[in-house]
Amino acid sequence: MTNLEKRVASLEKSLRLYQFLLSGIILIALAVTVSSFNRKQVPEKIQAKAFEVVDANGKVLVSLAAYNGNGSVTTYDKLGNYQVDIISNSSGFGNVNIYDGKGKPTVQLYNVKGGGGAVAIKNKDGKDALMLSLMTSGAGHISLNNTSGNPLLWIGETTERNGDMKLFNNSGKIALRMSCTNLSDGSVEWFNSTGTKMSQVTTDVNGDGNISTFNKAGAKTGKLPQ
Repeated sequence: MTNLEKRVASLEKSLRLYQFLLSGIILIALAVTVSSFNRKQVPEKIQAKAFEVVDANGKVLVSLAAYNGNGSVTTYDKLGNYQVDIISNSSGFGNVNIYDGKGKPTVQLYNVKGGGGAVAIKNKDGKDALMLSLMTSGAGHISLNNTSGNPLLWIGETTERNGDMKLFNNSGKIALRMSCTNLSDGSVEWFNSTGTKMSQVTTDVNGDGNISTFNKAGAKTGKLPQ
């Protein structure tokens, strides 16, 4: 290769390098320009009375709107049935409801009057099957119900803030209670099918154990020790 040919080859190589660099600079400039343009087109805030997300057929799948004077979010299935909604009740407390696809809520998370949260798990008929909530004192309590909505189990606290557990029969009548007395001693009470107390095992004021029995009218019929 002659000296001239070498110079021409070197010049061509330099030109290709410059073309590559120039192309890169142009692409970067275009990207910056487009990015800057897009940023200018994106609003910082969108405001509306309501907002809906719809499917290809125009059916509402998600709704953001006002409810009871507060915000709400509701989702729907393709048939228009409720799935989940986040709303507030008439008192202004937040609620979360999960539905079974047929319009009936199965799980509810909400705030109770006076403050505090609660969870309700419902059966297929919409009746509360399990409740995790608060007593008026602020203590937690658990309530378990049968298919008719009658109580089966209740766990909470006594007025002296001791533990309290109650079992109920299928009619909703109390059958057994395990709790503490006002002296903080243990107590077990048995009841008949109508909810009348039949016997009690507890302690007296001296801390000694005693057993009491009652008739179906509720009158005491016996006590040990005498």
